[in-house]
Amino acid sequence: MLNPVLKVNFLKTIFGSKKPVIQSISVIKYPDRIFFETYYKIVDSYSTRSKEITISEINISDFEIGKTILKHLDLSRTIKKFTNKERIENYEAYKKITGLKSIKAQMKDSVYVSISRQNNQITFYPTINGGTSGQRKGYHFLDEEKIVIEDSEDFQSIGQVLKLALEKCS
Repeated sequence: MLNPVLKVNFLKTIFGSKKPVIQSISVIKYPDRIFFETYYKIVDSYSTRSKEITISEINISDFEIGKTILKHLDLSRTIKKFTNKERIENYEAYKKITGLKSIKAQMKDSVYVSISRQNNQITFYPTINGGTSGQRKGYHFLDEEKIVIEDSEDFQSIGQVLKLALEKCS
């Protein structure tokens, strides 16, 4: 029989060493539609876009927005490795699904919010679109504007928070 202190330390070693799961997606709003994209976290590396993409009309309800966000967060997962071939396949699938063939087309008139879920919280990170050239190219996070809410099944509220985060991007 194990000493109680050793038993507790053993259990901490087995169950306490897991890293917190971070699920992430992006939402990109264009003048006529909204893209919801699932991301995979690669172990000890960065995140990468998956083939899980939903394209919605611009007038989608807050309830449906919240439902779609949670669906994509549920699809987000951590993977052990990701090959360059898989990366190319996902990028080609993205272009085919969205109809946006270049980075310039993908960024034109777009507003981007990154969303993550960790430890029963959902965080919305608004960005500024700096375009595809020049010193400020790319999306730039507005850390001071992030919005954190409790994870819940309140689709309506989640949709409303996304709309607020999108407004902060302007």
